[in-house]
Amino acid sequence: MKTSKKTIIVLFPVCIILFASLFSSKYPDTIETFAINQGFKNQTKEIVLIFNDYNDLPFIVNQFLSSFCSGIIGLVLLYILYKTVKLFTK
Repeated sequence: MKTSKKTIIVLFPVCIILFASLFSSKYPDTIETFAINQGFKNQTKEIVLIFNDYNDLPFIVNQFLSSFCSGIIGLVLLYILYKTVKLFTK
């Protein structure tokens, strides 16, 4: 069975996202922990985002699946950005 180059180009990043999703954490990173410890986290203006805080996609309960879907959405957005930049730099 011969695998096409396009199939490999699509599946490789999806496999990387799948693997990286295993190691994602719902806990705050170092910068947010520092802001909490110094007491200025609550002084910032809150905005509502799709990927707000560490919940990835809040409507998906499973953390692994939520992280995986977030990665796929990010991959698609990066591809759209790549195609847009490529279109305007010709």
